[in-house]
Amino acid sequence: MSDGSERRAGYREAKAAALKLLASRARTRSHLETRLENKGFGAEDVEEALDDLERAGYVDDGQYARDRIEELLGQSRKGPQALVHALIQDGVAAEAAERAVAERLEGEDLGEWAREVASERAERMRDVEQDTARRRLYGYLRRRGFGDAEALRAIDEALEEHQQQS
Repeated sequence: MSDGSERRAGYREAKAAALKLLASRARTRSHLETRLENKGFGAEDVEEALDDLERAGYVDDGQYARDRIEELLGQSRKGPQALVHALIQDGVAAEAAERAVAERLEGEDLGEWAREVASERAERMRDVEQDTARRRLYGYLRRRGFGDAEALRAIDEALEEHQQQS
């Protein structure tokens, strides 16, 4: 077999393997590259196969990011930092992840989201000392991807609300 026909065979097999991976769920280009190279496909075959699949619309990191953001927000309210981090973990380029999150969250009241999350969590901390509750809520909101200003304002509002209810 000549080098050209071996090259074509590698490309076809890489493309078929990528399609098989995509049949179960959407994946990022980065994820597919890693999986295919780990299966032993050559970098050139993988790149060519993924370029073709991208042109055909089967691989679309932008659409993947938009869909993944909706999935993550469907599970629970998360702040922008957590959403960007999750997308990067999935293989979306940092700039594309930041852009997708900014587009999705445009017009959203993140302060209100943070307050709702803090309020739900504060409900479980009724018997916890105020300073301890504040510290725990701050860590919780930061881990959920909310910024300092949003977290601190949300904590004050949530604790005040629950103090008035007691």
